[in-house]
Amino acid sequence: MSRKHAIHATACLLALLSCTPCLAQLWSEEFTDGPSPDPAIWSYDLGNWGWGNQELQNYTNSTDNVRVEDGTLVITARREADGSFTSGRIRTQDKLVFQYGTVEARIRVPDMDAGLWPAFWCLGNDFSTVGWPRCGEIDVMEMGVAGAIAAGETNRTVLSTAHWDFNGNYASYGQELTTTSDLDDDFHVWRLEWTPVSITTFIDDEQIWVMDISDPDGMSGHEFHQPHFFILNLAVGGLFTGITDPNGITAPLPAEYRIDYVRIFDNGHTIVGGSGFEIDCPADLDGNRVVNGADLSILLGAWNTTDASADLDGDGIVNGADISIVLGFWGDCPE
Repeated sequence: MSRKHAIHATACLLALLSCTPCLAQLWSEEFTDGPSPDPAIWSYDLGNWGWGNQELQNYTNSTDNVRVEDGTLVITARREADGSFTSGRIRTQDKLVFQYGTVEARIRVPDMDAGLWPAFWCLGNDFSTVGWPRCGEIDVMEMGVAGAIAAGETNRTVLSTAHWDFNGNYASYGQELTTTSDLDDDFHVWRLEWTPVSITTFIDDEQIWVMDISDPDGMSGHEFHQPHFFILNLAVGGLFTGITDPNGITAPLPAEYRIDYVRIFDNGHTIVGGSGFEIDCPADLDGNRVVNGADLSILLGAWNTTDASADLDGDGIVNGADISIVLGFWGDCPE
């Protein structure tokens, strides 16, 4: 099954499904093929110029730093033999862009204490022409901030922030959430809800941050009504962490930042595009360009087996997650 999906229509036929309710899935990256991220969707940012934040790592495209294994993207920060740091940063610029939508990512962060800075964020796709902050930035998740290090809450404090150009000047607005337990213990689901009215972020359904964007003229925030692309990276040190001396990095290394999936759902306003975006209809199991009861019957006939033709999400078993994909494509396949 292609990892790039487009949905023509959706139907909520089974109330017991645990998927994002009644939302059509427009695209997903399940990281099923390795050893590197799909080059049709992902590009690398490379180098060691601090990225404007006095970061300490050198970003590479080596599988030592960025690899796909067991259905998971793994970004690894390392301390090399000469004492320098390497890590990875990948983006979907021009290849997969979206404007508005519900985004979900299942992520496991490393132990960040102290000096690691994992992030899941978006930049306006016009970044290369207008620069930052005029392109706009939406930080769905950043962790490892200096204040949390000082408070002993490095692995529990999450920040979400927007950055933009306000009539020729830099502007930002962010909020943070400190959870009751460490987040490096397991995978957690991060969600972005982006509409023409607001941007809201969540972790495991708990709200982190909300920002009103309903008056782009008043806030000079037209950046948040234009297509954006994804970035996933794990920085070492930098102003965000308050650590710019390599000797101050005490986080256990090598450290792995793991991303199970990234998915975009249609919230009624969503536009998805880019050179790597393909219209697909993987739930059409009988090949007649219509997803209906016949396809659902085929799937149920393969229930609880490893039948690859019916295992639509590629997790190795035919189960309720595959039914949710069938229901998400219900009706005529997109042309």
